[in-house]
Amino acid sequence: MHARYQRQLKNGAPYNHLFPIATGEFKTILKYADVNDTLQFIPQVVHSTLHHTKILANQLKGNTLDETCKNIWEFVYQHIAYKKDADGKEQIRSPARAWQDRQSGVDCDCYTTFISSILTNLHIAHVYRITKYWKPHFQHIYPIVPTQHGKYITIDCVVEKYNYEEPYSEKKDTKMDLQYLNGLESETLYSEAATIDAQDLMGSNEEEMLLGDMGRLPKWIKNTHIRGKPANTFSKAAFIINRANPATVLLRNGVLASMKLNLFKVAQRLKWAYLTDAEAQRKGIIMMRFEKLKAVRAKLESMFFKAGGNPENLKQAILKGKGNSNKEVNGFDEINNYDHFGELGEPASATAIASAAGIIGAIAGLLKSIG
Repeated sequence: MHARYQRQLKNGAPYNHLFPIATGEFKTILKYADVNDTLQFIPQVVHSTLHHTKILANQLKGNTLDETCKNIWEFVYQHIAYKKDADGKEQIRSPARAWQDRQSGVDCDCYTTFISSILTNLHIAHVYRITKYWKPHFQHIYPIVPTQHGKYITIDCVVEKYNYEEPYSEKKDTKMDLQYLNGLESETLYSEAATIDAQDLMGSNEEEMLLGDMGRLPKWIKNTHIRGKPANTFSKAAFIINRANPATVLLRNGVLASMKLNLFKVAQRLKWAYLTDAEAQRKGIIMMRFEKLKAVRAKLESMFFKAGGNPENLKQAILKGKGNSNKEVNGFDEINNYDHFGELGEPASATAIASAAGIIGAIAGLLKSIG
């Protein structure tokens, strides 16, 4: 499915200030990927980067659902060029990255991510539709917004007309679950996470992407890393800066609660990373996967520490929570007091869990990729 005409873009300069600056390169998420692979990853990008279109979404909101959808279609169609991805590649851009690349053009999957981000910010329920045409595999993806009596609005910015749907030979619809925004019962969103790395999708540091609006790190400490403990002065500086920040306190409590409750089943998978190499070998774990698992644990610990958290508390939440209720992994020599989710005595809440859902969902995607 390709655009038939070269469109003339409107001047986007008046909107540049609405988007974060996307730097660096975008990366292919899966070699020889198809639309099905892309379909599974788009929700992760959308929910991890909602702040990219938050202001724009309010500006595009109309008096009716149809008016809002038309405003969205016209904005994207008139400001972002179309360019098909190279064969065998499906590249996902965050909204900020798509805006930066709007002159050179983006593919249908990037249009879908951009539009879905706006719809999600406006709490408008929508569906991802993938379609076949003259080939045996799915070729195209675009959002549709269900209305009444089985009808819907099509927001496909590859075609030249609003609410127009190119006739297809086959379709498959996947609902975009807005429950995620509430931070409750949202495990289903990532239950079929794609086998891909959630990294650098906006062309900037993955930790900033996953942290989103909560606890964003100063630029001069973005590229620091730890493995189980602070690795350098910059990590310690981030820890000190964010320790008492109310936003990062909320984020940390959300991470701890998510681990304690085994949200997205992350804890029951991640717990094995606390085994020693010898223990892993005795349990028959494939060591190459075990190393990847430990690397994912290190990523989470790094983000948690830079957000002002103690990795030891993270470990306790994982090994003393529901994901390790059968005590398959014992990572403590003695029982420590651990009677609350929050590090600073702050009780866990739906708001805290929601603030951390982007991070936990992306970690779930990384764990899924290991197998």
